[in-house]
Amino acid sequence: MPSVFPFTAHAKKTLPGKKKLPVFREYAYDFEGNCLKLRAGRPYLVEKDEALKIWIYHALRVPRYIFPAHSHEYGNELESLTGCAGGREVTESETRRYITEAVMVNPYIQELGGFRFEHGASAMKVTFEVTTLYGRFTHESEVYNE
Repeated sequence: MPSVFPFTAHAKKTLPGKKKLPVFREYAYDFEGNCLKLRAGRPYLVEKDEALKIWIYHALRVPRYIFPAHSHEYGNELESLTGCAGGREVTESETRRYITEAVMVNPYIQELGGFRFEHGASAMKVTFEVTTLYGRFTHESEVYNE
């Protein structure tokens, strides 16, 4: 499984009935400051849904196929929607599809649903429910400028 940070490693997806996935971990992240959180001057790991929130946040910000540090499984293609013709219904449908393709590569995530869209003057915000091996949470993200 590709990590947000290319210098960490996660277990590969396993077949049902084979090996159990290890607890999902990611480095703690300060979303407002756009940097790793530090404890005693060092980055630290968070687990389970807290780690998955960080992973999703980054997966929806990294363009797919651009950075050699990430596999082609990691990232998204949302930038292709900028200036998309077809109106809001088409844009929302394609946004839902691109987010699902970007996020569902993670074997710890079981389902996405309840997509809601808010269109602003220059941006669109999307909110959706994430069901994981650990529980459920809501993710909110600005995915592109209209």
